[in-house]
Amino acid sequence: MRTAFTGDALSLESNGSASNVMSGASFMSSQKGATGTMWKLVPDAKNKGWYRLQSKDQGDGKCLEANTAGGEKDGRSFMDNFQDVTGQLWRLDLVSANNGDHLYRLRTMLHGNSFSLEGNKPDNKSVYSGNAFMDKTQNVSGQMWRLVPVQ
Repeated sequence: MRTAFTGDALSLESNGSASNVMSGASFMSSQKGATGTMWKLVPDAKNKGWYRLQSKDQGDGKCLEANTAGGEKDGRSFMDNFQDVTGQLWRLDLVSANNGDHLYRLRTMLHGNSFSLEGNKPDNKSVYSGNAFMDKTQNVSGQMWRLVPVQ
């Protein structure tokens, strides 16, 4: 998963919530082919149109969870144990389909349309120390995600 903001240079990488890397939050990584950057969308059995985001690195027992600013991870997204919580249920909303390039907003059931996942540059220490985070939905390229098939 890549953003229009960072292009092909960076992909979303999963991270363990207890990790010392990037405070345990997910982040945009330049590591090509790393298992933490390989994601699958798993349809939720109870909520049609909603998905859990799991990484190859973290396995089936964990999924990406969105947080609220001021929460435990202060708005950053992170990998957590699979739970029946709305912060782990994601919807992909098509933003653009220009020339076959599909861009999506990633939103959670917890936050609704008000907030979207935003990719960040890892060296941007002034905004969530470079982590991916939930931010107010805006027309910014960091909130426009491209799903890139793994070869």
